[in-house]
Amino acid sequence: MTINSRDLFFVRKIQINFYFKKNKIVQSLFFLENLLFKTFVVKNEVFLSNIKLKWLFDQVTKPEEIDKSLSKLKPLIDNKKTKKYLLNLLQDFSNVNNFSDKENFIKTFKKFNSTFNKIINLTNEKFSTSWEFQILNFFYVSKINEIQKYRKILFKTKKKFDVAENVFIAFFLKKCNLTKVSKFQYLFKLLKELIKR
Repeated sequence: MTINSRDLFFVRKIQINFYFKKNKIVQSLFFLENLLFKTFVVKNEVFLSNIKLKWLFDQVTKPEEIDKSLSKLKPLIDNKKTKKYLLNLLQDFSNVNNFSDKENFIKTFKKFNSTFNKIINLTNEKFSTSWEFQILNFFYVSKINEIQKYRKILFKTKKKFDVAENVFIAFFLKKCNLTKVSKFQYLFKLLKELIKR
């Protein structure tokens, strides 16, 4: 199983290179995250989104019949410990579809983030991804322009998570729109931050 750069959000690619080069389960989890955000969110069509998620859920529960496009999920599915949480993660994600109710959206996304981090912890990694970063990642990858509505609610605390995530959050919030983030500028800012430490 080889996960290509195009299968991942670029911040996740950096994290894999820093921390998870040998951890196929976390690589598979990051692939799933990108797949969910990119493919299984259908703007303004919750019913269609739920049908697509039902198909994914069925694929995960029957790994011997898994679609070729999902073969990169095998490390997550084949591990008994992570499979249980994987099904919970898909269930959590199915509730992330109502952007108009900000409080409920954040609450359901925090639940998704908590399950996501539990899967990482099951692989004996001491790493947590922040729910703020995941929401930003979600809006960016799915091209849903809702971040302005959430800006005042998110990022109130100065809680520090992974440096790659913190730099992306700071960089994105300066622009606070969905124009393509320059990977070169992001990497330059990340490098400056790493040198400061």
